[in-house]
Amino acid sequence: MDYEEKMTDVNIAVQLLADAFDNRFDTALIVSADSDLTTPVQFIRKRFQDKRIIVAQPPGRNSAELKRAANAAFTLSKTKMRQNQLPDTVTTLSGYTLQRPATWK
Repeated sequence: MDYEEKMTDVNIAVQLLADAFDNRFDTALIVSADSDLTTPVQFIRKRFQDKRIIVAQPPGRNSAELKRAANAAFTLSKTKMRQNQLPDTVTTLSGYTLQRPATWK
């Protein structure tokens, strides 16, 4: 089985910009190491100088560009990632069941 993300970085960037314009945050925490988010982070920092952007990079992933663009950045440890996962199975309000892939444990 192979997983391929589609437009996740675009969706994050659009929501981040919309939230900045709507003044919905003082500090945003982005959990990503996708350098495609560098431009929107730079834009927000220039346009909204009172807002802070902090980048939490997943283990084994690194974007020096994104790290430089943010106010602060750190790397999440594998231990912290394991300690903060949702249960193996989550059922939505509509009754749809989501199953965590075994490889995420």
